[in-house]
Amino acid sequence: MKKLLYLLAIVLFATGCSKTIYHMNRGELRIPKKDTYQVQYITEVAPGGKAKMYYIGADNVQYFEESLTGKFDKTFTIKSGKELKVTIDAKLPKRALKSTLHTIVKVDGEAITDQTQAGENVAFRFWFKLP
Repeated sequence: MKKLLYLLAIVLFATGCSKTIYHMNRGELRIPKKDTYQVQYITEVAPGGKAKMYYIGADNVQYFEESLTGKFDKTFTIKSGKELKVTIDAKLPKRALKSTLHTIVKVDGEAITDQTQAGENVAFRFWFKLP
């Protein structure tokens, strides 16, 4: 009986936790090689949510957005051969119908990732290398 109560407590605890994780390394992109590329980071945090975002821009400058809300859109001209990374950790409102994090990364106007995640705690990690 004790084991059943412990199991029930663990199940109830686990269902109360909601963490969504997206973790991907695309490696070197298979696109035509050029001197520079237009890299665009777009993300939209659900109303009432907050996110911390880390990303790499031109000349390997690292940026950190502490309290990101709403829509974010940044474009950089980046030289060929660079490894880039974008990381987002978001806390979204509980039980809201549209409680999502939508993230798109584009290179020269073409989306290389387009992800929508739901949950209370969202972790988005994406790496890639320009040819």
